[in-house]
Amino acid sequence: MKILHIILILTAIFLPVSAVNSQAQSAETHETENSGEALSKQEHKDHPVINKAVSTPRAVYNFFKSHYDDGLVFETRKKNFRVRYRTLLQYQFSATDGNDTSGTDMSFFFRRIRLKFDGYAFRPWLTYKLQLSRDDVKIGQDGDGSGVEIKDAYIDIVYFDKIFPRIGQFKVPFNREQLNSGTALLLVERSIVNSEFSLGRKAGGALYGFLGKYIAYGAAVFTAPGTDDTSDASSVDSETFAARVQLNFGGTLEYGNQGFPTGGDYALVPDFTKVPVLVFGAAMFALPDLSVKENEGDSGALIQRFIELGISKGNVVSATADASYKLPMYNIEAAYIGRWIEPTQGGGGDTVYDQGIRIQTGLFLMSDLIEMAGRWAFVSYDTSPGVSGVQEPLRDNSLELTGGVNYYISQNNNWKVQLSYSFINERFTQGAPDENQKTLRVQLQVQF
Repeated sequence: MKILHIILILTAIFLPVSAVNSQAQSAETHETENSGEALSKQEHKDHPVINKAVSTPRAVYNFFKSHYDDGLVFETRKKNFRVRYRTLLQYQFSATDGNDTSGTDMSFFFRRIRLKFDGYAFRPWLTYKLQLSRDDVKIGQDGDGSGVEIKDAYIDIVYFDKIFPRIGQFKVPFNREQLNSGTALLLVERSIVNSEFSLGRKAGGALYGFLGKYIAYGAAVFTAPGTDDTSDASSVDSETFAARVQLNFGGTLEYGNQGFPTGGDYALVPDFTKVPVLVFGAAMFALPDLSVKENEGDSGALIQRFIELGISKGNVVSATADASYKLPMYNIEAAYIGRWIEPTQGGGGDTVYDQGIRIQTGLFLMSDLIEMAGRWAFVSYDTSPGVSGVQEPLRDNSLELTGGVNYYISQNNNWKVQLSYSFINERFTQGAPDENQKTLRVQLQVQF
């Protein structure tokens, strides 16, 4: 009995102590578990892979960024893809008065509507350009104007700037006036020399490059006519070989994604420069075995010259030399073009030599805002005995005088208003009467 009392007394003493110890151990274990869990969470939180996965959204837009740089630009954050989009609208009023008694022909129309894409893919040296066009569109007249055309579609691989290829459809590297973009013309339209002697765009391949600080060159071979540029230049279906070289002084020679790939200070723009720039250019092209039959329906000047002389097939070679001098407030540009047509079928048998000359100048009355411009252009056609196979009056020469005013709303060529007045006189052989044409043009240009 005494033993039972002793057991009960010891149990009453040690049971509360044991319970307290158990609770303390449980609390300690729980605190340890909580501490371990918190430590585990902290370790996971500080892990770089988990941080990147949690903090970086997976939305597609997070891989791209956009901004405005003379157009709307989209590019990847790693700088391996870039596209710039621009829209060009040129709305023109034209009033033309000719020799006939029908009065003045007046019209409003969109001279150019262009959608432009350029940039690079995979690497900054793999550049491209795509330009979609619908020109000479009169609103509300069915069938008027051309359909949507691809003007430029080419790729440049500018890994080495001393020599790099261009493939696709682009401007023939020949006449400086044609290589100058239609958005940056000194006057509303190009000259009669350009319409007579240029070749517009064709499909083929070219090699361009820069030699040292002063020389830029290009050589191209074309096998297809490309788009019909008859409003500005001829576009004939014939193999074409062309080459151009430029000597550049006063600026920095660098690549530019345009008709002839000189950019920066030497971009082929008649005005707008920060430093004095002097550029000399020379070029030539050859069209072997050009056939009128293969170009039936072509309204370009070259095919029309063949038809006028009664030539059905012949070889064509043309050469040009040009010079441009630009100051921040003044610019002047001159060019000479000669063309030989050697008939192989039809014609009078002798080689035909036609030539043209153009001089234009501009003066800013207010810096980058208001500019006065003027142009003199002359085309002399070969009318010597033995060049024609027809007994009809031939064009002897054409003269153009054009003056204009430019108001640059954006202080560059993006937003501007241009006004020009042109007088064109055409003289003929055999005493045929002259033809005169007077044209007033007003054009609003918007590019964004």
